[in-house]
Amino acid sequence: MIAKNIELNGLDPATRALDILYWKNHCIKQLESLLCATDSYCTADKAAQLRILSELVLPNLGPRPCNATRPSYLTRSGSPIMLSLNTTSSKNCVRYCWEILGATGASNYDPLAVQAAKDVVASLSATFHLSTKWSETLLSTFAVTPDQARQVINMLPGWIQGFVPEGMECDSPKRIPFAMTAFDLKGSNVAMKLYVNPRVKEILTGTPSSGLVWEFLRNLAPEMKPRAVDLLERFITDNSGPSAIELIGIDCVDDAHLSNARVKLYVHTMSNSFNTVKNYVTLGGAIWDEQTQKGLGILQSIWHLLLQEPEGISNDGFDKPVNDSSMLCQKLYFGFELRPGRDFPQVKTYVPTWNYLRSDGETIRNYEAVFRACDHAWGKDGTYGKIFQDAFGPATVSRKTPIHCDASFLFTEETGVYQTLYFSPPIQVETKVPSVA
Repeated sequence: MIAKNIELNGLDPATRALDILYWKNHCIKQLESLLCATDSYCTADKAAQLRILSELVLPNLGPRPCNATRPSYLTRSGSPIMLSLNTTSSKNCVRYCWEILGATGASNYDPLAVQAAKDVVASLSATFHLSTKWSETLLSTFAVTPDQARQVINMLPGWIQGFVPEGMECDSPKRIPFAMTAFDLKGSNVAMKLYVNPRVKEILTGTPSSGLVWEFLRNLAPEMKPRAVDLLERFITDNSGPSAIELIGIDCVDDAHLSNARVKLYVHTMSNSFNTVKNYVTLGGAIWDEQTQKGLGILQSIWHLLLQEPEGISNDGFDKPVNDSSMLCQKLYFGFELRPGRDFPQVKTYVPTWNYLRSDGETIRNYEAVFRACDHAWGKDGTYGKIFQDAFGPATVSRKTPIHCDASFLFTEETGVYQTLYFSPPIQVETKVPSVA
C-alpha cells in the first residue's frame, strides 16, 4: 500500500517523524470513533482504514502547525483534514477530505502547494491504480508556477477585501488551498475524489475562472452531454455573482470506469433563503420531476434546523445573517454533479453551519431533530450527541472555533434522504521544536 516515495527536499527525518506523530494524535482516534459509530465496518475494515490514513494521508498534511510556513485554510480550526459522516436510512459511512500539502507544506518554494498536489495525486493514482486522464487535465488547467503563486498570495488581501461590506476590514488569510482530496471509506477500500480551486488562476489573471471551467468540462473524454453543460453554464451565468465557482471536483477511478465518473462544480450564493434553494436545486425550474419536488419538500421541513433556527423561520424568503459579516462569508453552497451521458446535473445543497451556529451543543440538538424528522435512528435518545462526544469530547467545552463545519442534503428515490455532517478537529497548540541539524 505504501505510495511511491515523494521528494522530501532535505526534510530532516526526526522532524518529519514528529510532524506525522502530531497529525496522528490530531485525528486518528476521532476517525476510529466515527468508524465505530456507523456500525458499517468490521474490525479488519477499521484496521485497513486507519492504515491508509497513517501511511498515505498523514505524511502529506505538511509540517505540524508550529513549524508550518503557512497554515491550512481548509477548515475554520486550521486543520488540514475534515472528517464527515454520511447517512442514509439504510447505511452510514465515514468520509474525510484533506488539503494536499505534501511533506513540506505550503513552503517558500511551493507557496500554494501546487507541485505537492501534482506529486501526491500521481502517487495516490499509482497506488490505487487510478486513471490520471482527468486529474492531470484538471491540475494543469488551474496550476500556477511558484512565482505566480507568490503573486497570488500578495494579491489575496485586495481580492478578498472586494467582497466584504464597505467600511469593514477583512482579516485576510495568508494563502488559499489549491487542491484537496477526499476518501469515501468503503469497507477496507477507499473511493477517491480530487478537488481543485479555480480561484488561484482567477486572482492571478483578474479574469473570471468560469471560461476555463466550461472549457475543461467540454473537453473531457468521455464527454459530458453538451445539453447538460450548456444548461448549467446558462444558469450559473444568469444567477450567480462574481467568483461564484468555488471548486471543481472529479471522481478518481480506473480507465474502465471513467464513463460513469462524476464531475462536480461547487458554487456559492450570498443568500440562504429557501427560495434560493428552490431556484438552484431546480436550475431555475428546468428540473422539476417528482423526485426533485419530494426532496425539496423534505428539505423545506428541516430548513430552519439546518440554519440553526430551532424555533422556526417566518417564510421561504427568510435570509439569515451570518455570524460575522466582516468575513468573506458565503451563505450557501450548491454542488452540481455531471456524468457522461446524463441530461441534467444532480444538485446537492450545502449549508456552512459554522456561519450560523451558536454552539456545538445547540447544533447537536438541531441535528438530532433533523434526524428524527428524517426517521433516522441517530435522532433518538441522544444518539447523535453521544457519537459527537465519543469522537470529539464534550460539546460544552469552550473552543476557539466550533467542531461542526457544514452539512449537506440530497434526496433520491434510490437512497432516500442522504445527509453529510462535516467536522473540523481542533488544532492542539504546541511549542515550536527546531529542526535537527
